[in-house]
Amino acid sequence: MKLHFSGTLQRFVDFDPVLTLPAGTLAETLRRAEERYPRLRPVLRDNGGRLRRTHRVVLNGELLASPDEDLMLRDGDTVEILTAIAGG
Repeated sequence: MKLHFSGTLQRFVDFDPVLTLPAGTLAETLRRAEERYPRLRPVLRDNGGRLRRTHRVVLNGELLASPDEDLMLRDGDTVEILTAIAGG
């Protein structure tokens, strides 16, 4: 499966915008990405280990309103992690 990161997250994955990882749960996929790029974890996760609310998860082009980290992913799936940006 493929894991894409938005532009703001790319600096935490050494500007590698797409990671190809083995299919598993969403939690396993994120853990593998965090192991490969340790700087990513504090940006993705809050102090309780949950995905920060500023991030959105898109599975195969469909926004997941409330992503369940136990969600099973299959080979061929594409997950995008998008970050909401605030400012003025």
